[in-house]
Amino acid sequence: MVLLLLFLVILYFLGNVSQLLSSKGNSESEIGYIVIHKGTAYFIQGKDVQQLDIESFSSDNFMYSNQFESVSILNNDFKPSMKDIKSGDKVRIWYSEILESNPAKIKVIRIEKL
Repeated sequence: MVLLLLFLVILYFLGNVSQLLSSKGNSESEIGYIVIHKGTAYFIQGKDVQQLDIESFSSDNFMYSNQFESVSILNNDFKPSMKDIKSGDKVRIWYSEILESNPAKIKVIRIEKL
């Protein structure tokens, strides 16, 4: 019984390591800014995004504004991994899937502060 449990734990860790390694080379990545507004982490992209745009971001009216090229929501499961990232930080994200919703929801694999 102990050997079976040990085997399952090892298999779990190998799966996580494998996913992490594959995420570095095979997944899609994007660069943008993080905005945390009302407890939700947004990923915004745009050529001329300024700090003032980030500070004045509102989840109520961003869809009617042309100041950002895209605005997406980062999946809720990823929030614990964002402990060193704050609103306004420029980041690169690696993702496995973008869900078609409005705004789009991104299933993030990895995030790196730039």
